[in-house]
Amino acid sequence: MADVSQVTMVLVAVNDSPAAFAAAEVAVALATQIGAELRVVTVVNPASTPVDRRHTNIASLTAEREAEANSILKHVVRLGASTGLTVTTSLRTGKIAVEILDEARAVAADMIVMASVDRPGHAIPKVGSHTMRVLEFASIPVLVVPGPAVHDARRRL
Repeated sequence: MADVSQVTMVLVAVNDSPAAFAAAEVAVALATQIGAELRVVTVVNPASTPVDRRHTNIASLTAEREAEANSILKHVVRLGASTGLTVTTSLRTGKIAVEILDEARAVAADMIVMASVDRPGHAIPKVGSHTMRVLEFASIPVLVVPGPAVHDARRRL
């Protein structure tokens, strides 16, 4: 699909990073401009953070992560609402790339938007492991948005 006007559903994957919020801004602007629906997904991966003193078990850790995830989703909904865009959300639990791809299939997304990340020493600079997996297995276009530092540098040029 080379024609962006054929995109009717954009899925943006977010977490609590500045780069993800930059990707959300791009997704909101794109969906608004082309008249597409916007779906926001965030994934809680309980296995990625070990239980600590504040959390006596995985259930309390997961509950905290889900509360944080809901705050992230609400932020993007407000961002979309500021442009008149209706935004739907999904909070998923599991392996991040798998859940993003499953959500894209479930909502018949035409495009996935994700943030680039700065992971020194990674095989491909600016592309994290989750983004790499989504790029590898997605059957639809994936837009990888540079983080805020890159945007700021380009604006100064």
